[in-house]
Amino acid sequence: MSIQGSFLPDGYPFTRLYRKRVANNQDLAVLVSDHQNRRGTGKTVLSLKLAALMDRTEEGLTPEKVAIDPSELTESYVELPKGSALVLDEAEAGLNKYEAGSAVNKAMRELVSMGRIREKYLVLNLPASSELDRDLKALCDFWFMIQNKGTALGHFLRWNPYSEEPRTPKTETWEWSDIDEDDPVRDVYDYLTDEKLAHLRGERDESSQRLSASEARDMVEQARTEAETETRNELLRSFYSELELTQSDLAEVVGLSRSRVADILTD
Repeated sequence: MSIQGSFLPDGYPFTRLYRKRVANNQDLAVLVSDHQNRRGTGKTVLSLKLAALMDRTEEGLTPEKVAIDPSELTESYVELPKGSALVLDEAEAGLNKYEAGSAVNKAMRELVSMGRIREKYLVLNLPASSELDRDLKALCDFWFMIQNKGTALGHFLRWNPYSEEPRTPKTETWEWSDIDEDDPVRDVYDYLTDEKLAHLRGERDESSQRLSASEARDMVEQARTEAETETRNELLRSFYSELELTQSDLAEVVGLSRSRVADILTD
């Protein structure tokens, strides 16, 4: 099957699985890896094309829906609208495999703890499927194993309760080409490339990473609190200079200790 057009093609097991999850308002988790743990075999292109075809939101696949940091993925998973497709793209860039595996598994455990009812479609792009813990792999639904650049085998991911290991029956072969320059997904690809290069160069520090919604709320709340505190302090100074009130009187009025009021007045 060749990936083209704006919809997943009819008649393929992966398409049927995706449509069933949509009909049941359920999530879908997909692994993409290379069978020889290679880079440069098109994992990012395949991951983005899959996500673009699965995303059911009006805006489609955008940079906000892709990440190279597992912690960013968990934030997006909670806050982006239902029907969003999300991509975690080679999160181990610049890390050794043990650090990378730990970060990815931690993120997956957080997602699992949230439940599977958020109607998100997750694509995990990893060099090797072995980087995901066995029990978490069993919680994923489908696996694309890249054989050669532009060709991947599709497998169901199922759990064998007797051997307590995942089963991976092969279902289909997928083929894909590069992303066209006029395709909106190209902008997302370029964004990911820039993020990975910046990370590898050590330029992607905390100040350059995407600000999460919860972090933005915290910053707004902190600014509001600081503004309120400064306004209060200015009023205390004004009352003390213009009214016949002692520091003890002011402390009683505003509910602060006399020593704290003294610090404010002398600041």
